[in-house]
Order: sequence, then C-alpha cells, then structure tokens
Amino acid sequence: MIQLNAEDVIRGLKRLKSLAKQDILISSRAPDPEFWLKTATARKEKYEALIALVEKYGVQGAYQAALDDYTSLNSSMPETNRNLPCMRGQEQALEIFFRTLGLNGDDILNYTKTNYVEAGGAV
Repeated sequence: MIQLNAEDVIRGLKRLKSLAKQDILISSRAPDPEFWLKTATARKEKYEALIALVEKYGVQGAYQAALDDYTSLNSSMPETNRNLPCMRGQEQALEIFFRTLGLNGDDILNYTKTNYVEAGGAV
C-alpha cells in the first residue's frame, strides 16, 4: 500500500529531476564528462516519465509500471551493459523512486524474484 499522495510524489520527482539537471550542467567537470552527461540525462528523462505516469495513473499505477520497467531493465541488461550510462541512469532513477515510496533494496530484489511487493515495504 502506498502512503504518499500523488502531489507529494510529483513534488519529490520534480526535485529529483532538478538535481539531475544540475548534474547535467556540472558533468563537464567530471572525470568522464560524456558518461556523467548521459547518466544524468537518462535520470532526468526517467523522472519526467515517472511524473507523467503519476499524473495519468496515480501513484500505485506509476509504482507498478516502474517495477515492471525495473525488472525488464535488469533482466534484459547483460553484466557488460550494466555500466552503459543511459542504462545506469535509468536504473538509478528507478531505485531512487522506489526509496521515495518507502521500498528498500531487499524489497526491490524480492520483487524481481517474485514479481510482487507492496510499496511501503510489505511483502
């Protein structure tokens, strides 16, 4: 069960999107500027997609779509591609979204194995 309302989740996602924008701006000063630019851009785009999902389907619908996306991303991503900047950025954005909803890493891992976990941490 999700304990946050849509407005709060959207506000949080907009703040995360803003942080990704800041990362885009400072990526040129990172040790590997192209990698960090692509990673931050992927995060920003994923936050935009999550905002649209929350607006259209509510928090529960966006949460379910994000879990499906995360499972698909991880099952289709060979180990060699885990460090591709756009894949890594999407994965980071989804993991931060789950933490925002109250899930921890174990909950997410359980979902990818069982295909179901409720937001808020209950299995």
